This record gives sequence, C-alpha cells and structure tokens, in this order.
Amino acid sequence: MTAVLMVQGTSSDAGKSILSAALCRFFAQEGFSVAPFKAQNMALNAMAVDGGEIGWAQVMQAEAAGAEPEVAMNPVLLKPVSDTHSQVVVNGISTGNMSAAHYQDHKKVLFPEVVSALNTLRRKFDVVVMEGAGSPAEVNLREHDIVNMRLAEAADAPVLLISDIDRGGMFAYVAGTLALLNESERARVEGVIVNRFRGIKERLQPGLDMLTERIHKPVIGVIPYLDRLSLPAEDSLALGGIQPPGGELDVAVIQLPRIANFTDYHVLATENGVRLRYVQTPQQLGSPHLVILPGSKNTLADLRWLKSCGLAKAVAAAVNGGASLVGICGGYQMLGRRVVDLQSADGTGGSEEGLGLLPVETEFLPQKTTVRVKGETIEHGEELCGYEIHMGQTTRGETGPFARLTSEKGQSYEDGAISADKRVFGTYLHGLFDAATFRHGFLNRLRKAHGLKPQEGDTLSARQKREQSYQLLAQAVREHLDCDLLKELVQRQF
Repeated sequence: MTAVLMVQGTSSDAGKSILSAALCRFFAQEGFSVAPFKAQNMALNAMAVDGGEIGWAQVMQAEAAGAEPEVAMNPVLLKPVSDTHSQVVVNGISTGNMSAAHYQDHKKVLFPEVVSALNTLRRKFDVVVMEGAGSPAEVNLREHDIVNMRLAEAADAPVLLISDIDRGGMFAYVAGTLALLNESERARVEGVIVNRFRGIKERLQPGLDMLTERIHKPVIGVIPYLDRLSLPAEDSLALGGIQPPGGELDVAVIQLPRIANFTDYHVLATENGVRLRYVQTPQQLGSPHLVILPGSKNTLADLRWLKSCGLAKAVAAAVNGGASLVGICGGYQMLGRRVVDLQSADGTGGSEEGLGLLPVETEFLPQKTTVRVKGETIEHGEELCGYEIHMGQTTRGETGPFARLTSEKGQSYEDGAISADKRVFGTYLHGLFDAATFRHGFLNRLRKAHGLKPQEGDTLSARQKREQSYQLLAQAVREHLDCDLLKELVQRQF
C-alpha cells in the first residue's frame, strides 16, 4: 500500500505548497520514493511536462522529492484569463475556457480523473504528499469539492492543517476552520502547524496551549519565518508592492494584470547587485537599466491595459533613454507590430496593434505548444534551457532571431527576435535566466552598457539554488515539527 499524507491550509497562501515541498524532501531523506499531488491548482505559473503542462508548485515539489515531474501530479490546472473565466487544463492538455459557473458543474466529470491520477502515483511511489487548495472550510464550495476533504476521504488520508501566523488571526483561523468541518472531516485532522512565526516561542506557548484545549488537536510544530529560500511565489498576489532596497543594477518587471510564469526571472533577485522590482504605473517605472515584459494569460487584454495606463509609452521612453527591454512569451508578443486572436483562443479575442518595438506579428490558434527545450543564444553562443507554453504563433520580419533551440523531441529551430542594436529582444523561452552562463553574461553586458562594474556572480543554476532551499526546508521540518508523528502517520498506512 502507498501512504498518503495531505496538507490543507486555513487560507490561501498559508504555506501549503512550501510545507508540501518540505515534506517531500523529508520523506525522501527517510528513504521513501515520494510524489507530490494537487488535484486542482489555480495558477498562472506552469511548466511543460510530458507534452502537457502542470502547475509550477508541483514541479517544485517533485524536485524536492527527487522525482521526475509528470502530469498525474496535477491533473487539473486552472489558468485564469479574466475575473470570471479560466482555461481548464486536464491531464496536461487544455480543454478550452470555462466560466466559473460552468466549471462548478463540470467538476463532477473531473473527480474521476483526479482519483485516477492519484491512483497512478500510488502505484509507483511509496508516499504521496497531497496538497489541498484554499481552505477546506469554504462551505460554499463543499458540494463540488475535488481538492480538499472529499479527496482526503477518497484516499483515506490523514490531514495536517497549516496556518500563517504572520498575517494575524491565526488562532481564529484554526478554530474557525475546524468548527466549519463536519465530524468525519475534523477526525481526519491529525495536527496543526503554525507557519511563519517571528518571535520568541515561549511567549506563544500559552496561546498554543489554549488552542489545543479548545480544538482537541495537537499543535505539532511552529515553523519560523524562512527568508533564505530561493523559491518563487506561487501566487501573483505575493508580488504586489515589492520594492527591495539596494542593488545598483535596476531591473523593473511590468506587473501585468494576468502576469504568468513570473518564475522566469525570480532568480535575478538572488544575484548580487541586482534590484528586482515590480511596477504597475509609469511613475513606478522610473529609469531602470532593464525592463522585463513578462508572460500573460491574456495577451490582448494586458496589451490594452499597458496602453490605457500609460505604461506602453513609458516603456518606449525608457528604451529610447537607454534601457534594455526583454519580452518573454506574452511579453514578446506584445513587443511586435500586431497581435491577432480572432478565435478568442487566448481569452479576450480580437486584434490589437503591439508596441512596435520588434518587427514581428502574432496570431493565436487553438493548438497549444508545450515543450521542454535547450539551446544557445545566436550572438554569444551562451547556453539556454527551459520550456515553451503558448498558443500564439509569431512570424519574424526583418530582424534576426534571439536563440537557436532544440526541443525534447529533437526538433531544432530559431526562436525569438532581437533588435539591430541588441537592446530589445523577445523569446518564447520560459526559464530564460535559469542557466548561469547566460544570466551572468547578460547582466554584465548590461552593467557595461551603463558604466557599472562587472560582477563575478555565483555559478549555480536556478535549479541548483532551489536545491539549497529544499535542504533548508527539510532541516526546518526536522528542527521544528514532530517528526516521530510524521513518520507514524505514513508507516501506519503500510
């Protein structure tokens, strides 16, 4: 028998994804083969896997487990294209866009797919660490639940409940969540974990004692606030207002309303001398050395937003003033002359003039490209690695390509476009800055162009930096959680 352990939270962003990754590494260190699983993930960060795509959080958790990511680890992925509609990806493949109301009815069809995917993993691994979504106490969603307590009951899985004390109200979150569960659901909760604690634990203990007495559940650990993790946030809500101090090389990322795959440049924030910040207005943009126009789940809508809020003109002015500009995926499409989506494949539909900073045009088609790739830049021959996830097909005009890539199926082709002065380029390559050679070469060329001193930088790839974080997470589990209970919850299922 395979053991299943489920992590649920008292709210979104309570720390479920990070705790699940920590448990994946912990159990792997204990000698088990481990797989992550999240039945339904709503996220605009995704990665190409098995010719399809899954949420980035499950890729990260698979890395922590030492397992190869596969589509069964995230059978349902929702990628919002507007406030009321999402692209629904099932077993890695897009099934089109659905309204929230339609999707609620569609869940009855998806639940067997979810259980089948979970069983696929249970046949291959010793332990499955299962992550819930949002909160199990969202009673308005209980009838159609496919990701929280209904799935825990289907898998007969014990549940750990995590709550974020840093946001305040942790005691009420825990007590309220358990009060809203029914009796059989409460019985599944084996313990509570307090997350992101800053302070002296002894001063917290009286509150924990009172909570334990009231909820009749043990608090099995208090995890301190971990600020040394090189792991990108899962939710774009975590990006708001980031204005880090220091760093002479100023990198501004345009925070689009439907920003996607912001994992692409998170690694830049770990580089010495780099200030990575997110901007939403022309005033915030200022005079950066580099502007990054990121991916989007609704290119046309975000392109129109860029124009309406004045950022389109501000970005063009920054480039005219000497800044460099990089567009990735949807951002690359926006840099061109025109974007056409007559079939509403990407969400809004219609046609729109681009920013006109590269001589390319994009047309959206129903077919979606999801593929892992590797290659090198045309100009410097620097190594690149990553993946593509997009529906648009871009035609390059009178300019050269940015890179030469080879897909995991062995197909070689030219990617992207670069301006004659080399200061503006676009690419479909997600994970653009992951490879250390290109990242450091690009940053130092940028520094040289602005009269700044080159930096040596470290030689670690983004993947190697994440590996350090997984080790820190496992260490935090061993130091701050009841590891005997964790192992007992797994071993009793064999």
